[in-house]
Amino acid sequence: MLLDRWPGFLQDILEFQKIAEAEQPEWDKAVETVDGLHKEFSIFTLTEVGATRWERIFGIQRVPGETLEQRRSRIQTKYLSQLPYTYRNLLRYLSQISSDYTVNLDHANYTLYLDILLTGGDQKEALLAVLAEQLPANILLKLKSKIPMATDNAPATPAVGVFTLVRHRSHPIPRGGE
Repeated sequence: MLLDRWPGFLQDILEFQKIAEAEQPEWDKAVETVDGLHKEFSIFTLTEVGATRWERIFGIQRVPGETLEQRRSRIQTKYLSQLPYTYRNLLRYLSQISSDYTVNLDHANYTLYLDILLTGGDQKEALLAVLAEQLPANILLKLKSKIPMATDNAPATPAVGVFTLVRHRSHPIPRGGE
C-alpha cells in the first residue's frame, strides 16, 4: 500500500488516507510497469510495448492479426542477422533461428541448399529477407522450409507445397554515350 510508505504521523490524518486511497491505482500501475521492465531488455521476452519499439527501430511493418510470438520471431530474425556474410556466420545465425536445419553449399554451381524447420510463414518471409541481404549476389539460394501445422479435430489435413527460388539479377550499367 502507498499509505504504508508514508511517515507514521501522516498515516493517521484522514485527508492523507483519502489521498493515498485515490493515488493507489496509479501507484500499483507504476510498480507493475517497473517490475515488467526486465522483460524489455531481451528480444526473447518482449511485451507489446517492447515489440512495438523494436519494430520501429528496425523498420518492420506490423502485420494485422499477428501474435506477439510471431512479432518476436520477426524481430529476432532481424536482430540476429550479422553482416558481413561468412559461412560460419550463416551457420551461427541459422542455429539461433532453428535447431533443425541442414545447409549444403555447392561450390561448383554457386548454389546454397537450405532445409529448415520454422515456426510459421512470417518467420520464413523474415528469413528470406535476411538471407537476400546476407548472401553474395552470385549465390543461388534453394530453400526448403518445413512449417508444422496443428491438425487436431480437423476434418481434413491441409497440405501445401511452396518452393521459393531467389535469383539475383544484374543489368549492365550504361556508360557515357553508349
